[in-house]
Amino acid sequence: MTTDQNLPHAEEKPCYQSVIIVGPPGVGKGTQGKLLAQIPGIFHISSGDMFRQLDENSKLGKIFHQYATRGELVPDSITVKIWQNYVQAKACEKVYNPASDLLVLDGIPRNINQATLIAPYLNLLNVIYMVCEDREVMFQRIRGRAIKENRQDDTDELIVRYRWDVYKRETEPLIDRYPQELIRIVDANTIPADVLHQILGAIVPIQKEHFTAPLM
Repeated sequence: MTTDQNLPHAEEKPCYQSVIIVGPPGVGKGTQGKLLAQIPGIFHISSGDMFRQLDENSKLGKIFHQYATRGELVPDSITVKIWQNYVQAKACEKVYNPASDLLVLDGIPRNINQATLIAPYLNLLNVIYMVCEDREVMFQRIRGRAIKENRQDDTDELIVRYRWDVYKRETEPLIDRYPQELIRIVDANTIPADVLHQILGAIVPIQKEHFTAPLM
């Protein structure tokens, strides 16, 4: 469990070498995140994993629970604070080594305000923009995932389409916020191995350039 005690103070503002993955619901971010997490030298964080591992008895855990039980979105400032503590805790636990691991973020930042709040803590090296032009293909993937993983929220067509609208309104504008030279477009309308190959084509040169410590 991640707690908010005995961690470095936020004022220290560590700067993590990082890559952000952006893409709509059903594009395959979760699948690719799980694959990337198995590669030495890459530390992957999804917002879902971050929230699920939050200690409910911690100060931030109680705040998060208050919003979650009301079905409300957690304020951006709280989300980023949870993220700060989560990353710092993983570093303290030696699960993540900022000196030798590339931090890959999936699901955070979720909007431009979060991107602004999180920016002082990142040395952003790339933004992986996963694209699938046919949204019906992504809806089919979500429905398939719902059956396979018994995710009831993914079986509701209205909820799925609402998430798509939220993504288009809040998350996709991130692509215009960041310097275009950092954007790496990945065609996600293909097999997972091909998508991974494209992502690694962007990430491997970054690892070679920025990390000299042994990865294994």
